[in-house]
Amino acid sequence: MNIKAIKQGVLQAGQAVRKAVPSEGIILKEGRLNFVTAADLESERILKEAITKNFPDHQILSEETESHIEDVLAVEHLWVIDPIDGTSNFRYERGYSGISVGLVEKGEPVLGLIYDPFRDELFFAEKGKGAFLNGHPIRVDDKTELAKATVMTDNSYDSNGTKSNLEMLLKLNPTPWVLMRGSGVLAFCDIASGRADVYAHQYLKPWDNAAGFVIAKEAGAVIKGLEGEDVDFTASSLVVGNETLVEQFLEQIK
Repeated sequence: MNIKAIKQGVLQAGQAVRKAVPSEGIILKEGRLNFVTAADLESERILKEAITKNFPDHQILSEETESHIEDVLAVEHLWVIDPIDGTSNFRYERGYSGISVGLVEKGEPVLGLIYDPFRDELFFAEKGKGAFLNGHPIRVDDKTELAKATVMTDNSYDSNGTKSNLEMLLKLNPTPWVLMRGSGVLAFCDIASGRADVYAHQYLKPWDNAAGFVIAKEAGAVIKGLEGEDVDFTASSLVVGNETLVEQFLEQIK
């Protein structure tokens, strides 16, 4: 598999994002603060070109392109891409956005690349081979007390979604340190690299999850639904962290 070519495509997309003017080509989408910029579309073009050139028989699912795939869990080789996750951050120059590319085989994520173009950090993982940041191995933190953990969640394009995420965290007692940074794909990386301890959200999309699933799991994280069930990359509600903290989190939000 020509992974090197995909890495180069991701880095090239990141270069285009860094050079872009955030306010150019804004198209409003459904939901508050939900829009696409010219940089999203250019990043998507570069990523799709890299994939189709090297894997012409594979299918692509992208946030910014309407999909006609009936069952994403049944596709033999599916590339799932988010050209810029954290577009609101990008638009307002907050410097916390990620480019995500995941390869899913018959419903199972097997390869993940997430690039933070503003910090020049490339997170990479392949199933069974570990997780890496710029070539160096990463692992989840080994904290054992949720009260001393850093817990992440995010806003939703629906205000009720944001309220629901916050109400979920308010069930935790004592309340841990909470972050809402605005990029689900980078949240997976923060957990995988030990920069934060738990990420929980109820309104995720497949392009938020595909690459992040591989990176987080290969770094030692577990990913569960909010009832403690196993989930696939199409899950909207989940919690990510080391096994001990995830168990404590699930027990407290019951």
